[in-house]
Amino acid sequence: MTLTDWQKKVTFIILSVIVSLALAVFLAEICLEITDRHEKNALLDYPDTIDGRSLSWGGFLKKNFNAYVTDGLGGRAHWVTDAEGFRSTNSFSREPAPGVLRILALGDSFNVGYRVDQKFYFNHWRQQWLKRKYGQAEILVAETEEPATALYYLVKFGLRLQPQIVTLGLTLGNDIAEAYVGMGRRYLITATNGQVHIAINSKPLPGLNLAAYQIPPAYLKSENPFQRFTRRTGRWLTRTPLLRPFYQQHEAVTSWGDRDQLNLFDFNNGFGMFAQPTPPAVEKAYQRLFHILKAMSLLCRQHGIIFAVQIFPQRYQVQPEDWLRAVQEYGLKASRFNLMGPNQKIVAFCRQQNIICLDATAALARWYARRHQPLYLPRGDMHWNQNGHWAFFKCSLPAFAKLAEQGYLKVQANTSGQTVRINTPRPGEPAKSTVLIESYVKKD
Repeated sequence: MTLTDWQKKVTFIILSVIVSLALAVFLAEICLEITDRHEKNALLDYPDTIDGRSLSWGGFLKKNFNAYVTDGLGGRAHWVTDAEGFRSTNSFSREPAPGVLRILALGDSFNVGYRVDQKFYFNHWRQQWLKRKYGQAEILVAETEEPATALYYLVKFGLRLQPQIVTLGLTLGNDIAEAYVGMGRRYLITATNGQVHIAINSKPLPGLNLAAYQIPPAYLKSENPFQRFTRRTGRWLTRTPLLRPFYQQHEAVTSWGDRDQLNLFDFNNGFGMFAQPTPPAVEKAYQRLFHILKAMSLLCRQHGIIFAVQIFPQRYQVQPEDWLRAVQEYGLKASRFNLMGPNQKIVAFCRQQNIICLDATAALARWYARRHQPLYLPRGDMHWNQNGHWAFFKCSLPAFAKLAEQGYLKVQANTSGQTVRINTPRPGEPAKSTVLIESYVKKD
């Protein structure tokens, strides 16, 4: 055999191996993609629990729902709602029974336990803790999707339930942006002579044009064509079914729109809310959110109800690896983002307005730093997994306990016919009812 023949044979073998490997990878990709799609279609998902046609006592949750939905981890989670749509296995009367501490928990998918089993999300853990602590206690969990709708729900349904406490969960990934959309386009909110009025806008404004609110180039890395190609290729490779299992726990948070045309009001990653300095449109969104919170606080005080805001942080605030992936995959300029910016703004506003604010973000970050167990669902999902719900319950418990104690004092006062003053500051005094979570839970 001549050298030329030998070279041809080696070349043929190498090409055969390469083609075979490429074909095997291609077939594996197809099989994994088909399997993934089958798993998605085989089980119900969170949207199947939602009735978006009308708002009811349980918010947007379907009534009498009892089924299993995907848990986002290859398994399934049990989902149950009562006859009114509250996420609960128990039924609730319109009015709380004498001596019962009633908490009305409003918020979006975080609040109702997205893809998490009935017995393993934070509101269930709180319910169990309240029963052990006070005996007679109940949490009514309603899905109100975004802050403006939560205010509308409070006026239409919530006040009639006569809770001692109302909590509103704020998801930093989208609730600030949705407050920008909700006011004006969906609802008209006015406050006249101390009375709050909210109504469906009969002449809604046009939908938010996301393309008109892109993140300015100053917040993004300057890239040449090769750097941009490398970044996008790397992002694509980590999403392939064959490689994804190795990256999915710390994928960059998902995007509601185009990953290469970032906008300020992305309802998944929420980068615009963390931009530093705050862009004018985002600042306007904060002001609309604060208008809603102020109205809810005023309504609750007028009806003798304790109102509290609780912050649900973005995954990249808690797990540093997720922020690193987000910077890499989206081409962000890390120095132009303040990861505690939204918390600082919301907490400052709540202090000013004497609104209780539960912020467990720092405690959750310390919890994760100690254990390094993922607290969020894989594939860049913005929601907690079961571990995340347990961690939030534990980290927020010190402040929640104080909140519950205030509520129980009101229950006792109502039972005895007495009047009780709950943390109302004298003129000129600083607000004392704002509860911040800075403690670190060292024991499980």
